[in-house]
Amino acid sequence: MALGILLIAFIGMSVISIIGLLLMYLLKNERAKAVTFYCMSVWGMIISVTGATSLPTNYTLSIVAAWALGILSVIGLIVHVRARSKIEYMTSYILVTISVIAGILKLFIL
Repeated sequence: MALGILLIAFIGMSVISIIGLLLMYLLKNERAKAVTFYCMSVWGMIISVTGATSLPTNYTLSIVAAWALGILSVIGLIVHVRARSKIEYMTSYILVTISVIAGILKLFIL
């Protein structure tokens, strides 16, 4: 029973991540794009916390790797807030994308 609930939660997290990342890149309205970006960066941090707290305490390297993926979202937020050019905005989008995709893959693999 519990494994079925975990499977449903993982599938739900994966679907939210895919839809959010697609919206972040495909929306034309800059305001909606920014809102989606902020939601996805918070989502990347939530995935990181979930991945780090779901591991036993003696898996130190894996825990540090999970937190590092969350830090990528924080760096993406900082770059986005301080951005002045289109390249800097795209860099922040890529950082958040890497954080979300790598966090989901880490949850799936370990």
